[in-house]
Amino acid sequence: MRFRLTLRPETSLQKLTLNYNYPFSSWVYARIQESDADYAAFLHHQGYQVENSAKNFKHFTFSKFDIPHKARPIEKGEDFILLSDRPIYITVSFFIDKAAEDFIIGLFKNQRISVYNKKYQADFVIESVESMAAPLADTTPKRFRATSPMVIAEKRPDGNDDYLPPTDPRFAHYFAINLLDKYESVYGKGMQMDTASLEKLISFKLVDTDRMRSKLIAIKQDRDNETKIKGYENFVFELNAPAQVIEVGFYGGFGKFTSSAGMGYCEIL
Repeated sequence: MRFRLTLRPETSLQKLTLNYNYPFSSWVYARIQESDADYAAFLHHQGYQVENSAKNFKHFTFSKFDIPHKARPIEKGEDFILLSDRPIYITVSFFIDKAAEDFIIGLFKNQRISVYNKKYQADFVIESVESMAAPLADTTPKRFRATSPMVIAEKRPDGNDDYLPPTDPRFAHYFAINLLDKYESVYGKGMQMDTASLEKLISFKLVDTDRMRSKLIAIKQDRDNETKIKGYENFVFELNAPAQVIEVGFYGGFGKFTSSAGMGYCEIL
């Protein structure tokens, strides 16, 4: 399910860090902890585990902030957004059952949120929480736009990630592996298949890269030990897969670092 939050800045001319992804994710975890300590512990320490694997997933992501009215445009070299006193918006997406809707609304409704790092802090009150209609209804191929950076990577021999652009021939393969792992973390492992079968079950086709760009995101606030990830956004792709498989990726996010940085948030075209 998806929920659109309306955030009212507490004062005007606050500075919102451009690297708000990790701080916002941390706040969501804190709200879950306050509301349901058992669920928070499960997400933080275990998550949804893939059988016979170290992989686990949290199954939530979020959009970029929608800021219709900035105090002024971002100037060259600045690492913050100067806010007006007008509302801003963000959509949070969870792969959860309809029965959990009231729990999620309760996490956010009438809450105060601070988004900060070592340099900047912006404080908001959440004025409204709107649950959004589910748009997935059949198994026909869907076209999506990656409206936040999507992170797909191949593990190098040294253990580091080789971040792949959607134009890379390996991208579709690792996209399919990641999505199948997420599906099996929820529904159980039962789809043993070779590469050809996997890419037939989950078929990724790149459609449009005219507006595509890469983006680096820091996922730790400690500057002495900062971790940056690289994703690609504003590309269009077609996905043909079973409806349940698509739902896991659409609501929980496609690719890596979905819950920790809001990566892989996509909209249906």
